Amino acid sequence: MDTVGGMGLISATVTSVQEFIVRVGERAHRVRVEGERAQVDGVWMTVVASPGGRSLVREDGGHGQRAVTLDGRAAADSASVGGVATVVEVRTAQAAALAATMAGGRAGGAAGSQLKAPMPGRVVRLLVGVGQVVERGAPVIIVEAMKMENEVRASASGTVLRINTSEGATVDAGQLLVELELA
Repeated sequence: MDTVGGMGLISATVTSVQEFIVRVGERAHRVRVEGERAQVDGVWMTVVASPGGRSLVREDGGHGQRAVTLDGRAAADSASVGGVATVVEVRTAQAAALAATMAGGRAGGAAGSQLKAPMPGRVVRLLVGVGQVVERGAPVIIVEAMKMENEVRASASGTVLRINTSEGATVDAGQLLVELELA
């Protein structure tokens, strides 16, 4: 937590919020961290960290707790939970959404049929119209985020079935933008 003050007149506590996607084996978990609390797949937990990457994790309202030890790297790629080691992949929610989009939006629908926003931003240009045939790799829509323009490209050849946004619209990470009927 950070304390923010203005010339000693006002003091407020600000809790930073971070969101991650943590993949353990084939399962992906959405993790939201707020100070010493974490929400894992919708369940709130208290996390007490200690030096060396070891943390005690307890479900809010629960009686049991687990010891979790990360590998000590800045971006951990393995963890030990209750003494059992496992490989983990930790990405920020934004990086995970971008990776999913770059991989062709395979989350839901037929592979490549859904094009999703790589990150929160604003739709700058629609480069296609409903009924238009697009080739794999062709730019379909441009989303501006953090003053950078990101081309969302077709991950497969097909026909534009639906456009679920408009130029100038604000979009969230992972939001469905364009649906294709695959060739």
